[in-house]
Amino acid sequence: MREARLAPGGDYAVLATMNSMRFQSAVFQRLIQHALARRPDGGTFFIPHDILWWEFLKVAGLRVGEEDKAPIGRRLAFEYHQSIEVTYGRPDSVIKETKHGPSPSIAANVRLEWPDRPDGVRKFSFVDTLSVPQLQMTSQQVSTFRFLVFSDMIAFDEIQGMSGRPVSGLLGTLFKLLGEGRAVYSRFSIAPDGMQVMRAKAKRLISKTVTVTTNPDGRAQNGVPDDRPDLAAIEARLQEPLDFEYYPYRCSPSTD
Repeated sequence: MREARLAPGGDYAVLATMNSMRFQSAVFQRLIQHALARRPDGGTFFIPHDILWWEFLKVAGLRVGEEDKAPIGRRLAFEYHQSIEVTYGRPDSVIKETKHGPSPSIAANVRLEWPDRPDGVRKFSFVDTLSVPQLQMTSQQVSTFRFLVFSDMIAFDEIQGMSGRPVSGLLGTLFKLLGEGRAVYSRFSIAPDGMQVMRAKAKRLISKTVTVTTNPDGRAQNGVPDDRPDLAAIEARLQEPLDFEYYPYRCSPSTD
């Protein structure tokens, strides 16, 4: 996680919920790169919930007694014992056919899951009131997605088990009629000055696709600023169609 925190793109607020995907993607990418160096044919590695939590606190600079400063989503993941399993290999071991768009340099299956609980709870939800905009998120007991790394962006595709929406500001207004939509995909790229441009699609009764620009401090806005043609170019790239046929989701029997 320390290595991921120092990824190119400038400094950013790791405690901000709007930067969570950016940070987690950097962690996945570096873990997969190190794993492929040891096992080029691929395999599976498992990240226990407690390792995820304590390593994050160290990277975020939080000491014992300051756990409440961590994003609420991460606190709940720790409380529910949500661990992560990543199955990696050559991209063609995950992608059966590229129908449209470039092929990624890294492709992996990611599974988030917590064990059955005595109370039978199979999902957790929260509203992050410290995020700008405020976010309402829900995570099912089992969530999966395809993790794809391209030369100019990162994508979470074929997302299952995750949903959410902004509940404040203009983004909250945009999603008001949609309700809490099921996440379908999310793609993002980082500008040299650390600005993040994300294109995300959610679906409930109808589909809704939006572009969100996030400052390094975690403040987000709908679309891209009018005075940033470089960010508009990133948005145009994120809007280009990607279409892959994946192999059925599976986990490798070999583990790291």
